[in-house]
Amino acid sequence: MTVAALDRRSVMKLMAAAGAVTFMVPKAVFAAGRAVLDADGMTVPLVTINRDNSIIIHNPKAEMGQGTSTGVPMLLAEELDADWSNVTVKQLPLRRKRNAKGELEYLFVRQSTGGSNSIRSMWHPMREFGAQGREMLKMAAAKLWNVSSEGLETKNSYVTNPATGERVAYGDLIDEVVGMPVPGQGVTLKKTSEFGLIGRPTKSKTAIDIVTGKPVFGIDQAMPGMLHAVIARSPHFRGAVRSVDAAAALGVPGVVDILTIERPSNSSPLAPHLAAGVAVIAESFWAAKKGRSLLEVEWDEGPFEGYNSLDVEAESLEDLETGDFNPHRAEGNFDTAYRSAATVHDAKYVVPHVGHALMEPHSAIADVRPDRVYMSVPCQHPYRVQDVAHTITGVDQDNIEVDVSRSGGAFGRRWDKDFPAEAAYISKAIGKPVKVSWTREDELTQCRYRNANQYRMTGAVDEGGKLTAMRHRQSSGYPSLDPDTLPEIGWIHEDLMMDHFAPGMVDNTEFAQNFVPSPVPRGPWRAPGSVNSAFAQMSFLDEMARAAGIDPLEFQLSVLGSPKKLDVGSRRYFMETERMAQCFRRAALEAGWGEKLPQGWGRGIAGYYSHLSYVAHVIDVSVRNGDVTVERVTTAADCGLIVNPLGVEAQIEGAIHDGLSVALGQEIIVENAAVKQQNFDTYSMSRIDKSPRVIDIHLIESKEDPTGMGEPAIPPLAPALMNAIHDATGMRVRRLPLANQLST
Repeated sequence: MTVAALDRRSVMKLMAAAGAVTFMVPKAVFAAGRAVLDADGMTVPLVTINRDNSIIIHNPKAEMGQGTSTGVPMLLAEELDADWSNVTVKQLPLRRKRNAKGELEYLFVRQSTGGSNSIRSMWHPMREFGAQGREMLKMAAAKLWNVSSEGLETKNSYVTNPATGERVAYGDLIDEVVGMPVPGQGVTLKKTSEFGLIGRPTKSKTAIDIVTGKPVFGIDQAMPGMLHAVIARSPHFRGAVRSVDAAAALGVPGVVDILTIERPSNSSPLAPHLAAGVAVIAESFWAAKKGRSLLEVEWDEGPFEGYNSLDVEAESLEDLETGDFNPHRAEGNFDTAYRSAATVHDAKYVVPHVGHALMEPHSAIADVRPDRVYMSVPCQHPYRVQDVAHTITGVDQDNIEVDVSRSGGAFGRRWDKDFPAEAAYISKAIGKPVKVSWTREDELTQCRYRNANQYRMTGAVDEGGKLTAMRHRQSSGYPSLDPDTLPEIGWIHEDLMMDHFAPGMVDNTEFAQNFVPSPVPRGPWRAPGSVNSAFAQMSFLDEMARAAGIDPLEFQLSVLGSPKKLDVGSRRYFMETERMAQCFRRAALEAGWGEKLPQGWGRGIAGYYSHLSYVAHVIDVSVRNGDVTVERVTTAADCGLIVNPLGVEAQIEGAIHDGLSVALGQEIIVENAAVKQQNFDTYSMSRIDKSPRVIDIHLIESKEDPTGMGEPAIPPLAPALMNAIHDATGMRVRRLPLANQLST
């Protein structure tokens, strides 16, 4: 690939010659007048309008099943007044180059997918791009008709002149647009009352392709001349290869090479990304997999030999009783409020490690040459792939191309760069393009796991039923390369989620966290931090309410208190207690909170503010002979202005099923620094018979800017479920998962 920075006029001429026009990014927003020119003379712009009036919008966010390939292009199409039925969406490859100062910058927008930020981060930029294109087309039509552009209108990929009845297709204005100045940042955006596409239930642009098997996922990707690699990785975290006998593996037809990957030193930048192992390289995946099965490897168990997660859990729970905890955040005087309270309560909760269990195990293609690198990876952050390829190969990022494959699920796992690092490492070593493929066993035993946390919650309620004091203490595994290494003072307490209890909600609070060195590699797992903390905090509030003899809904609303905006620490985003309260009230109303339930049934409620959105669940369960049936989940959610209601509902439904699956049966246990669970026979995924019989979702209308819904519906799910089980049985589940905790 040849890379060139083009001025806007050159890009316009090129696209016009190809029978299309592209709208670039305004200088005031991002890098203006730049494009990437491939060797075949075609550009990869953000938007292309073809002469047949079809439109291509390149999606800058990774599509992982969460619907960004529909929701994000809708933003641009709305302002462009494009005919949505004639829009095709394609994935945008990584487009990042160095500016005149030598700094890496994006040519269009930041290509990073995570934190439920796709719609939120694209809300203004994508609309501005579309509005600029709309104004350019109106100016082109005005020039064609020799009139002012102010009175012209756009709709369904046409410019019309209401005064004369004339109209012209966007595709017929390509020649007029070439060379036209791009409007600045001050272009007028539509008012919400003018939206025709945003807010309308819109089916996925890729739904038909998916059910007919057309999308090419990462696991399907290929390139000419590539070899395949399957790696036997150390089963012990931070383990090493002591010896290997590869004779039998080399005898498999199609196996061409064996490569030992040494464990990087703790000081190496690759230490968090490469595990020690032996790669079998072959002409096909199956030959490589067969060869791996015949390897005889002796492993050095590494510095964490003997590490057991259940032992650490027990020790951490004891530490919550006797250890010294320095508050990370404290308000008021907890001890004074506790001593003067009418009701006090104390409880411990445990959240174990869980894996991502993606539908599609990992894969990555790398073609490393001395002066350039090509990567094709299903990933959430292609810039991280580019950076790790640079670290491994030494090739500058300017000469590292990254294509983003469609992902069969991610949930935070494809944020990490271990699997692309392996592909780049092996391709560099053998001098040929290679595809590294993971098996299900690899994915479960070499994951970047949700952290395991232990909690001790202590609270106090006064005679008027007000929560006057709450203390949150937790013990967390700190991912360490050395068993004696703990985080330094000032380390970010990313597992200690306090957003829902922002300063000013409860008068007297303490939040504190201790750490235990752990070899278990961590990574973001859907709603990282929030999903663990919500289980402890929302379960505890339910317990406090019942201990004080107060209805759990009434108690939750009293904790939220009068409407107020609470700073969660960013000085940009605020937790609005009334928006959370509205979700509680709406979910309770729709679920029939307070109505009598059948014998053996129970009802629980929980809500949480997470990733700038608000969600409350009311769950009805029935329990018979120790078997739990989720009869109904009623959900109310506020994620700001809703771009695509179908997409939001789909994300909530997915979170409900995902949350139930984890709460009911999933747990990763580590023995001798190795994961016990190898496949779905020992790592329990919820089956269809455990799905809720009814899911009832209510989206609260809002005029606020959209936030996100990929993650916020999952944190309150587990506590609402366990609160319902307690209501039905009197049994309180304080350790996840539920499996085997209910007796007949």
